[in-house]
Amino acid sequence: MPIFEYKCRGCHHSFEQIVLSTREQVRCPKCDSSAVEKQLSVFSSPGNRSEQPTASPGACACTPQTCGCR
Repeated sequence: MPIFEYKCRGCHHSFEQIVLSTREQVRCPKCDSSAVEKQLSVFSSPGNRSEQPTASPGACACTPQTCGCR
């Protein structure tokens, strides 16, 4: 089941919700408004975040802190 992140345009509350169907009406759990905006999700990966990734030739080593695509 996909979990999506939303932000309410009315009260600016950020929340996550499991959405089972594209026809499902998403409402803010704080103010019950249907004026919500789907947010860009940031994915996490297992491992030590303090380690800097290494890029192989032709590969991108982007992290939220650095980007190796330059």
